Amino acid sequence: MRYRDVELYYEQTLDNVGTKIIDLRTTDPISAIRLNFTGTNGTTSNKDNRLNDVITKIELVDGSDQLLSLTLKEAQALQFRQTGKLPYMRPEEKASGGHEESVMLMFGRYLWDPEYYLDLSKFKNPQLKITTNIAAVRAIAVTAFATGTLKVTVDLMVMEEGAAPAQGFMMAKNIYGFTSGTSGDEHIDMPVDYPYVNLMMRAFTAGNDVNENISKLKLLCDAGKFTPLFKYVNDLFKMEEEKLGPVQLRYGILASDQDTVTFDLNHDPRITITPVTQGRIATSQWCWSGNFSLALTTHAGVAVDTDEALSIIVSGSCPHSTVNVPFGLRNDPDTYFDPTQFGDIDLVLTQAAASAVAVVLEQLRPY
Repeated sequence: MRYRDVELYYEQTLDNVGTKIIDLRTTDPISAIRLNFTGTNGTTSNKDNRLNDVITKIELVDGSDQLLSLTLKEAQALQFRQTGKLPYMRPEEKASGGHEESVMLMFGRYLWDPEYYLDLSKFKNPQLKITTNIAAVRAIAVTAFATGTLKVTVDLMVMEEGAAPAQGFMMAKNIYGFTSGTSGDEHIDMPVDYPYVNLMMRAFTAGNDVNENISKLKLLCDAGKFTPLFKYVNDLFKMEEEKLGPVQLRYGILASDQDTVTFDLNHDPRITITPVTQGRIATSQWCWSGNFSLALTTHAGVAVDTDEALSIIVSGSCPHSTVNVPFGLRNDPDTYFDPTQFGDIDLVLTQAAASAVAVVLEQLRPY
């Protein structure tokens, strides 16, 4: 088998607000599409504002047929479940600093899967769409992203020789979103068309663990005749950490004493802080639920009350406040959950706090 990394676009400029449409013309089998995003801060700073906040949707479409639809946060969290590793993510908050984040959109069971991949010859007009909103967190200013600085590099991971006839591809979509309440169940009518590979849920509110927002997940088939899933969210987190372990991210932050600093790993985080300025002592006063409180002083114990650059390393679990349920063994499609044998499938989420909730489903779609 011969593999090839085709750089379709290098640092293609994205709109401040809008959707960039990229036609996909290759006839080679595509194992994955890698997107690398960059952006530049204003001349003062860009605190708690990241590329995964402003890349609001990534889609793969064929006319009205939607083959993939995720936010950058969802796509990054799903890649972690597909590969066991987070994509490259390097936020930088200092003046005129550069941000860089990537994601790989996987169409096989693994990279270079010779049987399951994206075969564009099966579609009439395949297009990649990237939607951006540079002001999603903060309007363009010297303390936000600088105008016109969002860019993307698009790489197609293709198999030039050796691929077998395509049996299908992995299709991932955000299928449902809502704002959770403090109690009660949310019922979601699930698709019954293609086998389930992964069911991922994001439940985010600042300062909460994901399980403090949604406490239980339940999947009921034909009014409860078969229940393939009934788990507490906190148990799902623990089971995944046993399998994949905690992950690690590096950030360049800009902060002062008593600031609350956020990051993208939600559950059970641990933080290491390294000041850039000499003569500083930096510690974490508390650290949980995707944020920590910074204590920054001089060696004499005087609080540093103006922003300074620091490097942090954070380890933890539940990237972007997500948990995931795998169905079967990823490398063995015969073990995936087959919904076609049921007339109705109901996903029940037990609510515990107000949060932004999204449900992502990865399915094996045949050609």
